[in-house]
Parts: sequence; C-alpha cells; structure tokens
Amino acid sequence: MSEMNVDVFRKNFLKILAAIAIIVAFIFILTPFCIPVLLGGILAMAFSPFVRIFTKRGWNRKISLAVLTFVLFLVGLAPISIVVIRGTKAVSTFLSQQSLVVTKHAVEDKIYAIIDNLSAKTNIDPVSMREKFDNFIGTAGTWALNLFSTFLSQIPDILMLSFITILAFYFFLLDEDKIRRWFDHYFYFSSENGDRFITLVKSSCKEVFFSNVLTGLLQASTVAVGSYFCKTGDFFIVFIITFFISFIPTGAGPVGFILALIAFIDHRIGAGIAMICVALFTGIVDNIIRPYLNSFGEVQVPVFVNFLAIIGGVLMMGLAGLFVGPLLASLAYGALPILLDEWFPVK
Repeated sequence: MSEMNVDVFRKNFLKILAAIAIIVAFIFILTPFCIPVLLGGILAMAFSPFVRIFTKRGWNRKISLAVLTFVLFLVGLAPISIVVIRGTKAVSTFLSQQSLVVTKHAVEDKIYAIIDNLSAKTNIDPVSMREKFDNFIGTAGTWALNLFSTFLSQIPDILMLSFITILAFYFFLLDEDKIRRWFDHYFYFSSENGDRFITLVKSSCKEVFFSNVLTGLLQASTVAVGSYFCKTGDFFIVFIITFFISFIPTGAGPVGFILALIAFIDHRIGAGIAMICVALFTGIVDNIIRPYLNSFGEVQVPVFVNFLAIIGGVLMMGLAGLFVGPLLASLAYGALPILLDEWFPVK
C-alpha cells in the first residue's frame, strides 16, 4: 500500500468506523419493524396498478393514495369492530341467561353420559375414562387461558405493527417514482430488463396477496355457511374469525372441528358430522387450493414448489411467510432469468 493510500486510510478510518456504527445501530432499532414494512411493500406492489387507474382518470395521486389507504384501513377495522360488538352482545346474553358454573356442569354431564355409553359397548373402565377426560379438560383449559392472555397482551403490538404496515403501504406508493429512479441508478439494468423486473415483482406481489385473500374468503365462507345451517354459531362472527385464522399457520380447519365438537355435545350427530366434513374441506383448501392459486399468473411456478414455499415461509417467518414464501418462489422462477440475461445476454 502506497504512502498516499495509507494516509487517506488513516485520515478516514474513524469516519468509516462511525458511518458503519451509525448504519448498524439504525438497522438494529428498525429490526422489529422489518416484517410490517415488508408486508407494506408487498401491499404497495399489489395495489400499484389501482393507483395508476385512478391517476389515469384524472385523480390527484396523493388523493388517490389517501382514499385507497383509508379504504384498506376500513376493510381491516370493520370486521374487528363487528366481532367485538356482536361478540360482546352474545357473551352478555349468555351470561344473563345462565351462569358459567351451571353450563360447565351441564356440558360435563353430557360428556360423562357419552363416556358411559361408550364404556358399556366397549368394556372400558368408565372411571379411568372420566379421569382422562378431566385431565384433558384441565390441560386444554390452561392452554386456552394462556393463549387468550398472550393474545390480549399482544393486542397493542398488533395494532402498532398494523398501523406501520399501512404507513409503509402509503409511503411506498407515494415515493414510487423516486424508488424507481433509485433502482435504475444503482442496479444498472438495461431499460428493457429493468421494466421486466419491476413488472414481474408487482405482478408477483399482486398474485400472492390476492390468492391468500381469496383462499381466506373461501375458507371463511365455507365454515360460516356450515355453522349457519348446522346452527353452531353466529354467521358473521364465525366468518370473520375464520377469515383471520386462515392466515395463521394452523389454518381454518380447527374452527370447523371446534364447531363440530359443540354440535356433538348438544347430541346433534348430523350437524357434528357435517361440520367435520366442512373442517376437512377447509383443510384441503388451505393445503391444495392456496398453492394452486399461487401457481397461476405471469410466472408459472409448479404447485408442489409453491406448497413447499408456503410451508417453509410459515415455519421460518410465521404469518408473514404466507406472503413472503410464495413471493420468493415467484421471484426465483421469474427474476433469476432476468438477472442471468443481464450477466449473460443472448446474442
């Protein structure tokens, strides 16, 4: 190393070190918001064509973004409000009609009667069966209570992260042109491949987002209609809860099984069997139709690869993996050929 280079390095060493420390510290404090910002970016890419439609009709871009953001906010807020209002009313009605202790004993008596009937037919000791049932109820009750308590404690964080997702969605679309200029300046794509790459990312985000939403709506509609005809729950509450649960790794199937258990406890065997069929169908929707819908679009990703991407994304990232996993699969099949064409252009 020459004396001039050594002198330059010596004079700028602390500056470089300070710059690295600032960047690392800045990234560190933003780490909790990586997932909501990423989801906001996916939403922005998915809804970018709608903003373009509004602006082509003469709307101001900021007004279009404000309206779209407000509608998106209402779409997320309205279902939660319905669940809270109708759920509170249902609980109040239930508590005004009977006590929890009476209900608990009534349910236990029905279960004990079912156990006695099975024991008489199969020569199983009814006392041991009752003990196992009591242990199961105690364990399940503790687990449900802990789960509910954890959910309640996380509500402020969920609301904050949802708000950040909406903000990220707005500002990504607001600065879409600046982001595109930054992309062209630093990635050095050819004009044709740059347009292809951006178009591919937008279409992939749109396909991933809407395929997950459509799958959730199909699952929620199936379970809600089943519960309505089997008289195992309020249609709107079941629909909205099932829709949100469809984005959780367990899927919406457990909701159908819980409603089936309620029907069996009430000695409505036909309704219970019907709800089991509904639960099995929603499981098929979650594990087959979701990857199948994701495989349609501009990039043809095999259904099996999409299935692995969804499962892997959920295992590694939780709820966000439902969107990020298929998006990465789409980029692997669509973006990599564009990058290879940049490195090794076809003559």
